[in-house]
Amino acid sequence: MRIYLIGFMGTGKSTLGQYVADKWRVPFIDTDIVIESQTGMSIDGIFETRGEKEFRELEADVIRQTTIYEKALIATGGGLPCYFENMQWMNDHGITMHLSWKKEILMSNLIPQTSSRPLLKNLNTQEAEMKIEMMLEERMPYYEMSAITIEMSGDIENDILLLDKACKYIW
Repeated sequence: MRIYLIGFMGTGKSTLGQYVADKWRVPFIDTDIVIESQTGMSIDGIFETRGEKEFRELEADVIRQTTIYEKALIATGGGLPCYFENMQWMNDHGITMHLSWKKEILMSNLIPQTSSRPLLKNLNTQEAEMKIEMMLEERMPYYEMSAITIEMSGDIENDILLLDKACKYIW
């Protein structure tokens, strides 16, 4: 069974997913890494030269490539569920798990990372907070379509255990 990790940027999909996939000895696929590998460009570079629309098209293509795996843990980009019927597609082809954080924890983690996040780049703290609020509001209806929601704590060891337990339930 394929498990698709979804959630806002910075919720640990890649970091936690890699840990748990290693433990279960299943393939770990990070859609951003696959896109970078297939295009030879960084995510930042794709946003800057090709734009968000083309990036979202690449995401949709990459997520559909995951059907070659019978069992895998797949970390998706934060916006991937919101485009091209991707959320419905993932629900039809595996189990979706929403990694959810309290907004305060998410903000405190993301604000220092604005320069490394294409959608937050060049924003001051107040602008970044407003943008995060707006994006959370837009994306939440898609995230809520997940089969499973895991309330993360912000403590990496505890969050690994939570994700591991959820995967154990599936596998």
